[in-house]
Amino acid sequence: MSTGERTGMDRLLPHWHFREVHTLAVPADQETVMSAVYEAVWSEAPLARALMAVTGADVSAQRRIVTDSLSAMGEVIPSGGDEFLFAGIQALDDIPRPEGTTAELVERCTEPGIVKVGMNVRFAGGVLSTETRVLATDERTRRRFRPYWLFIRFGSGLTRQSMLRAIRARALRQTAVG
Repeated sequence: MSTGERTGMDRLLPHWHFREVHTLAVPADQETVMSAVYEAVWSEAPLARALMAVTGADVSAQRRIVTDSLSAMGEVIPSGGDEFLFAGIQALDDIPRPEGTTAELVERCTEPGIVKVGMNVRFAGGVLSTETRVLATDERTRRRFRPYWLFIRFGSGLTRQSMLRAIRARALRQTAVG
C-alpha cells in the first residue's frame, strides 16, 4: 500500500509467487465501509455470484460474501479495524496436512507440495482493496500451480471487482441513510 505501513497481509505472507490486487475508491468513513465488508451478500454482486456458482461454491442470495464464504474455505484471521484477512492452504500432492492452524501453516510451513494463500479486503485512505498472494513451498509446486493461476486469474479478477463494487454500493447506501 502507498502508506508504507505493514498490513496483516504483509505479516501473514510477506513473500509470494503470484499476486492480484484490485482497488476502488469509496467516499465513506472506515466504520461504514468495514461494516459493508462484513455485511455484503451475494445478491448484491451478481457477476461474482454467477462466476462463483460455476465453482460449486455456496452463493445463496443472502449468504455474506466475505465473512461466510471465505471462512468456509480457510481461516479468518483477526487483523484490525481496517482489514479482513483470510488464510488458506492447499496440498497439490496427496500428502497429509501438516500439523497446525491454517494461519500457522501459511506463516511457517516449508514442506514441499503446499500452496499457501493469503487474501485480504482492506479500507485505507479512502480506497477499498482486495489483495491475493500465493506462495508455493517449492519450485515443483510453483510450476504446477502456474497454469491454474493463469487459467483462473481473469475470472478471479472479475469476481473481486464485482465484490468491491457491491461493498462500495452498500457503504454508500448506508452513508445516504445515516
